[in-house]
Amino acid sequence: MDFLTVLSNNAYPTPFTNNPILPLLLISLAQQRHAPRTTDVFANEYDYVIVGAGSAGSVVASRLSEVPCVSVLLLEAGKSPPLLTEVPGIRNNFWFTDIDWAYKTVPQKHSGFGLMDNQVIWPGGKGLGGSSMMNGMVYVRGNKKNYDDWARQGAVGWSYSDVKPYFLKLEDNRDSEFLKNGYHVVGGPISVEKGRYEAEIKKPLIEAGKLLGYKLGDPNGRRQTGFYDTQGTLRNGQRCSTAKGYLVPAENRTNLHIVTIAYVKKILIEEGRAVGVQFDHCGLTRTVRAGKEVILSAGAVNSAQLLMLSGIGPRKHLEDLDIPVVADLPVGNNLQDHLCVPVHFEIDPNITSVQKKVMSRKSAEDYIDNRTGIFAAFSQIVVFGNAKRPSVAVDNPDFELLFYESTSRSVKVNYGLKPEVYDQMFRPFENSTMCTCLATIMTSHSKGTVRLQSYDPYDMPLIDPNYYGDTKDLKNVVAGMKACIKIVSSAPMKKLKAKVQFGSVPGCEKLSGDPYLECVARTIIITNHHPVGTAKMGNPSDPCTVVDPQLRVKSVDNLRVVDASIMPIIPWGNTNTPTIMVAEKASDIIKSTIDCYAQTPV
Repeated sequence: MDFLTVLSNNAYPTPFTNNPILPLLLISLAQQRHAPRTTDVFANEYDYVIVGAGSAGSVVASRLSEVPCVSVLLLEAGKSPPLLTEVPGIRNNFWFTDIDWAYKTVPQKHSGFGLMDNQVIWPGGKGLGGSSMMNGMVYVRGNKKNYDDWARQGAVGWSYSDVKPYFLKLEDNRDSEFLKNGYHVVGGPISVEKGRYEAEIKKPLIEAGKLLGYKLGDPNGRRQTGFYDTQGTLRNGQRCSTAKGYLVPAENRTNLHIVTIAYVKKILIEEGRAVGVQFDHCGLTRTVRAGKEVILSAGAVNSAQLLMLSGIGPRKHLEDLDIPVVADLPVGNNLQDHLCVPVHFEIDPNITSVQKKVMSRKSAEDYIDNRTGIFAAFSQIVVFGNAKRPSVAVDNPDFELLFYESTSRSVKVNYGLKPEVYDQMFRPFENSTMCTCLATIMTSHSKGTVRLQSYDPYDMPLIDPNYYGDTKDLKNVVAGMKACIKIVSSAPMKKLKAKVQFGSVPGCEKLSGDPYLECVARTIIITNHHPVGTAKMGNPSDPCTVVDPQLRVKSVDNLRVVDASIMPIIPWGNTNTPTIMVAEKASDIIKSTIDCYAQTPV
């Protein structure tokens, strides 16, 4: 392992910083190629210019470059991710670094009263693989009903039966217990497997679920509602990002160029047609032309920002910023996200805490030698439930619960709490063995916006998810919190001395029951990092849509959006896998327009 690689990875605030075991860990991680080779040399024109090498853009670049007669340029604002992003258990350590967009929402009106300036921290991956290089890795496709609703609302060709083949196409499932149920396959670019770490809470949680009437099953199978012994986007205990799954196998194709640290500022539009992009690279402003199409895959925030910077968006907003209007479209509207409220609980203090586990040399050695232990950790159990009995016949979950071990550091650093709120709620438990049940809504009834702060492309956009703008979201997250409390308070969990750890919540002390939980939910709110919807797909005649079912931007030729921003309705569950599905299907749509279509990879 060369000195520069060790030095660059040592710069990140992980448990391995200045640890003599770091070089050995990096050598072991490097057995899997985690990112492709890139180039600083590129042509003046390509057939396809793709903006963003994240969960969607990596897929589209790989699939289009399978066609040998087209040329593809993939531009990414970030860099190749550090090798340490391969370690599942330290993903949050990369927040607020150079591979995180480090966004915050605007001050929230209905929530976040315990957060600094009422702003919710919004991390997002900036680099090859995008958020798939630093997300929670939970493998969930969403509910069949979600995609049927897309089609019913005008996204023709996007029903569950239409998208299912693309979920299968992307998947390489490595667990026999899931493969045998008939809903999974092997051989796709994204490896999927169960984690190689079982926290002390896992078996009691499964027992609690059975006691309370939940089924232990596969949410990607026949029925979503129930307990899920979680699978993640993992390959032999390491992260499987889209950079690894799609770009590494494509890196030697001569018709694909991948350029990092390329900050796209504007789509070039001539006579109603996208003809290229303008971007900053190596200290220079460059332009590249697209002979066939410009494809935006920058995500729900950045794609909306770039469209508006290019004159595609709400007329009044653009005119207020003196941006010439190319197309008056509702870009930036329909923002949806899965808001969360954490329910923390203590367990037996004799059980080793995460803080101590991550500092143990044995933990590092277990991961290096076997890919086991705390560094292999991600969500232990995921639950999809509803406010009614878990055995209800209708497969219509209102909330998702994610159970995992946690630390006071993660609360203090990643929530953005006001100091006095942290002191009152969490400081008394700093030495506890702490775990979290994250209560997450499924349907986002509240709709928010992304807007430009100015015409400067480097200014952070104004992100307003409008959390609890519709109080149905508050009711659903409270139902999830109550489910957390019920599970944690069950007999199997009592064996671990589990105890809900609300402490004293500022401003809620005089309340009880549901009003108390609502107050807690308004005080502390976080995102599950699932923004979608800002370039809504649907019927072109619908004034609320931005792209048609072929993902073409209305009123502008040769411009598509391919990422989570096109989702008209947020899927029920984690959105990384649905985003990859969108990119797989979009790639086939685009390929069908290429006259020299060929299956044979270069």
